Amino acid sequence: MAPLRKAAARVMRSLVVKFTVMTGALIFATIFMLMALESISAERDAKRLLTDRTISALEAAASRLSGSIAEQDREHLDGQLSDLLEANSAHEVYALNTHREVLGYVSAEHAGQRPQRQANIAVMALGSGDQRHAIQGGTLEVAVPVYTLSHRLVGVIYARQDLVELAQMRNAMLFRQALISIFALCIFLPLAAITVGKALQPVRKLTEAARLASSKNLDMRIDVNTGDELEVLANAFNRMFARLEGNLKRIHRLAYVDMVTELPNRERFRKETERVTRRAMEDGTSGAVLFLDLDRFKRVNDSLGIGEGDRLLEMVARRLTEVARGCDLAAGRGQDPSLVARLGGDEFTVLLPDINDSAEAARVANKLVDAIRLPFDISGHQVHLGVSVGVAVFPQDGADPETLMRHADLAMAHAKRAGGSGAQFFEPSMNQSAFERLILENELRDAVLKDQLVVFYQPKILMQDGAVAGCEALVRWQHPTAGLLSPGAFIEAAEECGLIGEIGDYVLRHACMEAAAWRAKGLEIPVAVNVSAMQFERDGFSETVLEALADAGLPPHLLELELTESIAMENPERVIEQVQPLRDRGVRFAIDDFGTGHSSLAYLTRMPFDVFKIDQSFVRNMTTDKHSRIVVETILAMAKSLKLETVAEGVETPDQMHMLRAQGATLAQGFLFGRPMPVVDFVDYASEQMRSRKAAG
Repeated sequence: MAPLRKAAARVMRSLVVKFTVMTGALIFATIFMLMALESISAERDAKRLLTDRTISALEAAASRLSGSIAEQDREHLDGQLSDLLEANSAHEVYALNTHREVLGYVSAEHAGQRPQRQANIAVMALGSGDQRHAIQGGTLEVAVPVYTLSHRLVGVIYARQDLVELAQMRNAMLFRQALISIFALCIFLPLAAITVGKALQPVRKLTEAARLASSKNLDMRIDVNTGDELEVLANAFNRMFARLEGNLKRIHRLAYVDMVTELPNRERFRKETERVTRRAMEDGTSGAVLFLDLDRFKRVNDSLGIGEGDRLLEMVARRLTEVARGCDLAAGRGQDPSLVARLGGDEFTVLLPDINDSAEAARVANKLVDAIRLPFDISGHQVHLGVSVGVAVFPQDGADPETLMRHADLAMAHAKRAGGSGAQFFEPSMNQSAFERLILENELRDAVLKDQLVVFYQPKILMQDGAVAGCEALVRWQHPTAGLLSPGAFIEAAEECGLIGEIGDYVLRHACMEAAAWRAKGLEIPVAVNVSAMQFERDGFSETVLEALADAGLPPHLLELELTESIAMENPERVIEQVQPLRDRGVRFAIDDFGTGHSSLAYLTRMPFDVFKIDQSFVRNMTTDKHSRIVVETILAMAKSLKLETVAEGVETPDQMHMLRAQGATLAQGFLFGRPMPVVDFVDYASEQMRSRKAAG
């Protein structure tokens, strides 16, 4: 049975077969309904005919037997009734007089017996004087009254017979109807199959088109000219395929093309690198992946705007492509050229599918660096960029796209840390450095969560009398295994992984709380806290500072916030907007590392700062280098003119202190007075200074 069911299921998958079967069923149902109606009508007519014939026979017998019934001649009646029984194929026939007495009785089943009771229909005919008949099941009962010539009712004749002829007629009719049905199906089913097959040809075309579309073959047209809904559907399919083809092209473009530069994007580059590296492994050839990151692009993008930044990226992409094509022509790589792609932001990649040696990759990298160094003309401005390039050679530096791009990225990061505008090949030690940096970042996250950071304080000394006039809060990391680490060991990692903001907030809160504790002990010493660019640019910076002051109960005038010159000059308007509300509350602000950046004198006169901190690189060399001494003198003179305080950082010798004092420096900070120290040691140092001054006074 299972093979039959499977075969039937396969056959029934065809629409032609399904519609043919449905048409055959409809034809059969129609024929059956018509024949059923005909059968009912014929059976009704046959019943009427048989009834009329039996009634006529009984009425004729009644006219003949009226005298015998009136005279109650039983023998004559029995003979006549027997003839009537045989002539009509009846089961029983009998005659009743008006007293309901059986005068004559014949029966095909019970010969010689009298009926136990008179039939109701006979009694009713006798009572009414009219003929009566009834059909129950397949039996016909007829009762006819008997009248004399003088129209006197003398009795009734009753007959009962089975309608055998009716059953025979019904069977014959069913046989005839079955033959007609079979004949009709044999003729009309093939015609229906042919008609349905022709009608469904457009559907087969639509089905084939849908199958081809599922295999991404959309370059087709369905020709259906039926003038009905199928033609409308075919035209809708054609429009849908045209739109799908256009959408697929757009999707392919979005998936594999960078919208800004029209270069291949990351996914296209990854797939092409995968193909090339697989072929290189099979053929035993070499290639290279170059990872490029533009130097100083963010500053240009922020200055000129995103639109001009996109134009600059387009120009960079064209220049990189031109250099790559030139290198391909020089190396004879016509069939398998280099691929230039943009990963995103200011990051580009170049795939060299076939190189003879690493020196060839180095030559291409250097040409790319030289090309980007040339100025770009953007809206009448000469823009100068640089590019840091990392090179990973396959298969020795990796045999899959992810590994090669990661290694090239590591090499690029080393090139950028080396000053940028240069190329660096990947070395296995870079992996170790990256792994160590990852461990350091993870440990630093734990340090923030587990309170492993501590705050040290370095005193600021008043130049006039050597009194402690303040201090600077400096963070340290009490590492579980490496011991106490200075900021130089982890600040760069904190900036790269985004923890510098949390560390800065930690130092700010602890410095405020400890300064408030000193004040409670009678030591009112201002504390200076460095602010990172991430902290300062964050929304709600002012609220964070005020919240730290409020939680510690520290008066605002005892807090000084230090911003580097590069932060202050990057967006002066933003600095003024952020600083002024805090300064109005009494918080002091200082420009840290002054002299190392590119300050605008126009903005310096507007900046809401209170202190210039002279960078220690100038202070360290001022006694031996004339240029450093001139810079320090200029800064001090400028601060005096602007009525600002100054703090000289990195004072390590008495000569430096005497020279700074002579030039009018306000405060000094350095190893000459004290190294950064824990809070307990600083409190002791400040208390001792205070006691010494009181004793001297």
